[in-house]
Amino acid sequence: MPATVITIEDIVRKTTDLPSVPAAALKVMRESESPNGTAANVASGLSQDQSLSARVLRLANSPYYGLTKQIVNLQEAVVVLGMRSIRNLAMVAATYPWMTRPLKGYCLGPKEMWTHSFGVAVGSQMVAQQAKMANHETVFVAGLLHDLGKLALSIWLEGKLAAMINLAGRDGLTFDQAEQRVLGFDHTEVGAHLGNAWNLPDVLVTAIRYHHQPNACTPHDPVTDCVHVGDYLTMTLGFGIGGDGLHYAFYTDALDRLGLTLDDLDRISDDFVSNYEAYEAFFQELAAA
Repeated sequence: MPATVITIEDIVRKTTDLPSVPAAALKVMRESESPNGTAANVASGLSQDQSLSARVLRLANSPYYGLTKQIVNLQEAVVVLGMRSIRNLAMVAATYPWMTRPLKGYCLGPKEMWTHSFGVAVGSQMVAQQAKMANHETVFVAGLLHDLGKLALSIWLEGKLAAMINLAGRDGLTFDQAEQRVLGFDHTEVGAHLGNAWNLPDVLVTAIRYHHQPNACTPHDPVTDCVHVGDYLTMTLGFGIGGDGLHYAFYTDALDRLGLTLDDLDRISDDFVSNYEAYEAFFQELAAA
């Protein structure tokens, strides 16, 4: 039995300063996924938030893209980079401010949550591209948001962190399993609750909910499988591991379903750091915004 009767609803209701995604970014997400979506509508949705628009334009002009001509307006950015790329830039710009906060309940210092989440976004997308999945841009966003629940749970775990780490070590549990033992639920469930409250697309909520247990996701979902593999890859390479440590339950079935092998994963791992470092220009632009 869990040691507390607090519910997920209590966590969400009582936690102050919960993160949120700006309405403009959510509108851009929905428009970019719509079969009737247009560059003009994406730009119009994004323009509703002046601060977010400025950050997206700053990112679009970052050295990472190496464009010879400066992008000066949102519609041009959508045309040049594509709706889904702009959607991803909007989500990166929208989440960076609250993902860079320290999370004491997970032993994560400033920017460590961001380092891990962005790493999972990059790694998951690489996995999707290797598996030749058409929706690898959606996988990127799913990877970015996969640990959303930690932002709400952190403050509730601050006084329990040492005990949870000891429990995990003693009983051979992963950190999410220790959360289940202590609270009766884990950060994936809290994250899915938040995702539903924000009206995120079902595919993202599913990945948030099942990224630690892809085999429990029925029917099996390739986006969730990609995020699971990307999360494992990022953890084993030491990107923002915090209190979770290196004890990660990896399901090779996820690889099998994606048509990948452990050799494929090794090759992705070899390229991961250089791909991640290529995004450093993004960090510089975001920090300056």
